[in-house]
Amino acid sequence: MMNDPLTHNRYSKSGEQRVVYHNNGAYINATAAETKAYMAALLTSLTNHVQALSAGCESKPAFTIRVVCHGAGLDLFQIAEADDILKKRFDNLCEQGVRFLACANTMRARNLEIKNLYRLSEDDVVPSGVAELAYLQIQGFAYIHL
Repeated sequence: MMNDPLTHNRYSKSGEQRVVYHNNGAYINATAAETKAYMAALLTSLTNHVQALSAGCESKPAFTIRVVCHGAGLDLFQIAEADDILKKRFDNLCEQGVRFLACANTMRARNLEIKNLYRLSEDDVVPSGVAELAYLQIQGFAYIHL
């Protein structure tokens, strides 16, 4: 009999997963609805990832997940704040240890301040989103772009 993939955790003995998600938005000239759909799909993928790592675990699984947001990816913070369902999903991921990072270059270009970006702190702002992606990959993080 095959193990139920929703309750059997094939990842628990593989050590800590270190993953960076690249979020630069849906695509150039995406509509507001398309951007929101992309951000919802990103949060779904992150939730599925965390749930897969947590399946059958009695304690918090070992993982480090970062989401580097730059360009149109910074829209995630405002979309999450404005939509109660997405806000709850975003909050849940943060509470489970997923960390969302924002590109200072994009913030400057868009005249955004930390206070304009939901749940963002100074520690979550990186000098360059692209440089942060490279840095984390050099540190051994697996790279995912949806």
